[in-house]
Amino acid sequence: MNAQGGRNPNRLKRDLAAGKVCIGATITMNSPVVAELMSRLGYDWLWFETEHTTVTFESTLTMLQATNGADISTVVRVPWNDKVMIKRILDAGPDGIIIPLVNSQEEAEAAVRAMKYPPWGERGAGLSRAQGYGLTMGDYLKTADQEVTTILMIEHIKAVNNIDAILMVKGVDSVMIGALDLSGSMGILGQTTDPRVEEAIQTVLAACKRAHVPCGIVTGGPDDANKRIQQGFTNIILGLDVLFLLGAAKGALEKVVRQPPAAGG
Repeated sequence: MNAQGGRNPNRLKRDLAAGKVCIGATITMNSPVVAELMSRLGYDWLWFETEHTTVTFESTLTMLQATNGADISTVVRVPWNDKVMIKRILDAGPDGIIIPLVNSQEEAEAAVRAMKYPPWGERGAGLSRAQGYGLTMGDYLKTADQEVTTILMIEHIKAVNNIDAILMVKGVDSVMIGALDLSGSMGILGQTTDPRVEEAIQTVLAACKRAHVPCGIVTGGPDDANKRIQQGFTNIILGLDVLFLLGAAKGALEKVVRQPPAAGG
């Protein structure tokens, strides 16, 4: 949102649809300060993580508010493919939702229905930040189905096997591959560089290219991100806030020479 609380055009949705590479970062810390700082660094989008963190609905609203005025898209991963959870987060006003563990066409259809107002879907009409607390209610009801980004997590081998059917669902704007859970579903948890996991990743990417659906992935840093971009991924997570903090803090400490100069030196 802009500094006055009005809605800007959804940059992420437009750029992905145009085939542009979009670089994001994941926010896991329950801090509006972190959200505000990260929103002003030049990233295209921020992923607010509520599935694997202590971030609450109320905290999510506060962190979204902290990004007001920044030229960035905001996306929240909900804890589950549940229409009540999705509805509550949508009304907090993010530019998109990430829905975890979508493994079939039926689950993808349910996710899209939860994202869309009738007659397309079954989202209930409420009044909160997304609707400008009433100031922009009419405009939001008219445009939300087209403006809000729907991203499905592909993080199970079942989803890989059903990927063509999942991508056929109208309203899916992008998918995001979660290699860690994918490896677990294949019986090799944590072995994300295993050739079998990479084969599954490439299967999803190839299907997305055929269906002209932007494909995303979480990367381990700039080198990994550059490799994935060359492969054709356009929706990239460059890293997590906690890992950025750990890397900088640990790296700085390691460069400090604790040994004082010798006496008389």
